[in-house]
Amino acid sequence: MKVNSALITFSLANTFKEINLITHDMHIIVCVKQVPDSTDMRIDPKTNNLIREGVPAVTNPPDLHATEEALKVKEKLGGVVTALTMGPLQAESTLRELIAMGVDHAYHISDRALAGSDTLATSYTLWMGIKRMCEIHGPFTLLFFGRQAIDGETGQVGPGVAARFGIPIITYTVRIEEINLEKGYIVAIRKVYDGTERVKASLPAALSITEEANVPRIPTVQDIIRAYRAKITKWGKNDLQLEDDKIGLRGSPTFIKRVFPPPPRKKGQIFDGRGKEREAVQWLIDQLLKLNAFGEKTAEIYEEAKPLPLAFDKTKSFGEVWSVVEHRYGKPDPVSWELLGEARRLSRLLGVKCAAVVVGHDITHLADEAASYGADKVYVVDKPILRDYRTEPYSIALRELCLKYKPDILLMSGTQNGRDWAGYVATLIPTGLVADVTQMDIDPSNGQLLATRPDFGGNEMSTIVCPRHKPQMATIRPKVFKIPPRRPVAEAEIIREDITIDEKSIHTELLEFKPREKLRLEEANIIVSFGKGLGSPKNLPYIENLAKVLNAEIGATRAVVYSGWISKDHQIGQTGLTVRPRLYMAIGISGAIQHVVGMQNSDIIVAINIDPEAPIFNVADFGIVGDLFKIVPLLTEELSKVVKIA
Repeated sequence: MKVNSALITFSLANTFKEINLITHDMHIIVCVKQVPDSTDMRIDPKTNNLIREGVPAVTNPPDLHATEEALKVKEKLGGVVTALTMGPLQAESTLRELIAMGVDHAYHISDRALAGSDTLATSYTLWMGIKRMCEIHGPFTLLFFGRQAIDGETGQVGPGVAARFGIPIITYTVRIEEINLEKGYIVAIRKVYDGTERVKASLPAALSITEEANVPRIPTVQDIIRAYRAKITKWGKNDLQLEDDKIGLRGSPTFIKRVFPPPPRKKGQIFDGRGKEREAVQWLIDQLLKLNAFGEKTAEIYEEAKPLPLAFDKTKSFGEVWSVVEHRYGKPDPVSWELLGEARRLSRLLGVKCAAVVVGHDITHLADEAASYGADKVYVVDKPILRDYRTEPYSIALRELCLKYKPDILLMSGTQNGRDWAGYVATLIPTGLVADVTQMDIDPSNGQLLATRPDFGGNEMSTIVCPRHKPQMATIRPKVFKIPPRRPVAEAEIIREDITIDEKSIHTELLEFKPREKLRLEEANIIVSFGKGLGSPKNLPYIENLAKVLNAEIGATRAVVYSGWISKDHQIGQTGLTVRPRLYMAIGISGAIQHVVGMQNSDIIVAINIDPEAPIFNVADFGIVGDLFKIVPLLTEELSKVVKIA
């Protein structure tokens, strides 16, 4: 099957490139968002509802890093930096903050008709706004986004806007290495789950920037005064000639069906160790030894789902449930089998087949492996052009498969590449996409996917549906679901698709891949995590010594990562990693929901905190109330006597 790449791109991209190569006049755009400060959100103890009143709005922190990177490019190569936001009237304060940082012009899209926009409708609105900005300032060369917004954590809008323009995007950028305006390319380093990639992309290009890329500048008082007086251009629906069926709730494939507080975890045993530190430590070790907490994870129970007694029209037919196998040069990521287990469960509830999708080169063996983990069918696109993961060719392949075979549900991983790929392909199809899903079910009244995810730093849960578009897409973080047991004898129908993709139509090249040198935190059997209760980064040896005795990896809360105590790749929680170790030790961690959602599926959770009312004790299997500076050294000493490190 041959794909006409022109069908999925936009002619504006080539025009932009020609103009920028001729004039070298840089127009740099940064897209930003104002979000609720999730650290200030609380749950009403009487109603269990989120208290929104009085919650301050802030500029999405990753967007400040994107702005800083845009300004650094301008300072080096010249040009003009413009900023764009979409949101209510109060979002103007975010634009003034960016002007104070050094942005030249700011534009604000605000209209009641935009309320309820999901990421597809948002990317459409931003796309139209950017086109209008280019009429004023000339075509853009670079388009910057923050890594993702902290209120939704989807990371979908950047890839979605790039897909609409038909330009490349380098997501999760940690460093821009080179910009060559004369030859029309950019080289950047992006951090992914299994290492780092050095990527070359043709201009114009989009980039999403991580917090590791830079430190945002702090405006002076004079800058703030200047920004306060600056003009901000406001646009409404009619100014941009936005189509009603592409904006707001009407133009959004997904919408929130239900909002509810996170379910509480059963509180475990708590020992008050204040003044009885050695006794408390011995008690904890005894409890952990009884459970073989220092051994390998035991096999998890996996039960085959039975078809639902569905109440909808029995003449209605459903498509298959698909799961994408993520891999690096033919080596599958374990999250692929976690997704496949869920895909099989959902397919059994619907009474349809479960299919795996494998895109790449020299990947035939993955079809057999997918069958062993539960796939009834495997769709394979195996071509040399697909050897390296690149957003555009992978998205073309998956889009064409979806349009031809029309699956009902499509599950993809919530890794960096998975988010990048899902956001781009959902826009090309187009369809709705729910990110970071932690629970999935089928509505027995109509057969729709019920995708539930944490929002606002984990302070509330939202069940989202996509009733009018297919496939219903969702991304799922690693370690959220169980890996099903392998079937020793398993066969699946293999469908091989020959999709022709022209290399000349692809705007990126993977120059180099460097694998991670150490174990991924998500793969650790034991994790020792710490929070602000540690007091200072000077006290890290308390954590490091305990981790060494346990042969454990070190995790951290968002607060200490943002304070610069430890690097981002140690962060656990909604804005970091999701882990599922055999043993999780939370030391000096208060237990904010934002952190808990990233570790609550651990087999055994231990908490040590001086505050007996700390929320972390509500999710811990075992807890010690006490001074960590007395407890942890004793615990390290005693564990060194009983734990044998292989």
